[in-house]
Amino acid sequence: MQVQSTGHDRGQVTTARRLRRPSWRDTRLLVGVLLVLLAVAGGVRLVSELDETTAVYAAAHPILPGQEIAAEDLEKVSVRLDSAVSHYVDATQPVATGTVALRQVEKGELIPSRALGSASQAQDKTVTVPVDPASAQTLTVGTVVDLWVSRQDPEQTGTAYSEPQLLLSSAVVARTPSTGNGLGMGVGRAAVQVVVPADQVGSVISSVDQEAKVTLVPAPGGSGS
Repeated sequence: MQVQSTGHDRGQVTTARRLRRPSWRDTRLLVGVLLVLLAVAGGVRLVSELDETTAVYAAAHPILPGQEIAAEDLEKVSVRLDSAVSHYVDATQPVATGTVALRQVEKGELIPSRALGSASQAQDKTVTVPVDPASAQTLTVGTVVDLWVSRQDPEQTGTAYSEPQLLLSSAVVARTPSTGNGLGMGVGRAAVQVVVPADQVGSVISSVDQEAKVTLVPAPGGSGS
């Protein structure tokens, strides 16, 4: 005898299937869990990226050139600098005792690394000297050089120079010309800025004003970066 299932019976079976507790083998459940995990991971990553800040020092008040830096002159700020972070003073470390300002820093300004230095650096001055363009192209910022001068010999006919003399040892190149055209320093001359101790500035300027021939000779092992 064959019993036929009614529509009512089929409905009960369908309802039972719908009410059945999902198992871990249920594909829809696994996909749902995966989507939730991806959403959480994405949110955590976004928050992390937005919070990638660095602690650097800013000036708590105007700082003047030559002023020795104390803790009360600085305030820590957290900013997002990305690749420029190396250009500013790290606030996770205290500033070394005896550090002075090499230039003026306004209140609230982030303090550049180059704005701080030693007391001797604060007394040094930057002087522009004319050199041979070909020689200037071999120099880089930070190169340690000896400054030689050949003064004009007034006893000779025309333009003649005496034997070169060492005027300054261990000067540091601060800036080099972007091109070797020598514009602004006379024909065949290129402008190079060198850091000169305060007590030697007058001698260097005097040599330049007297149109002496200046030669910068890199010191052994003194190449800059």
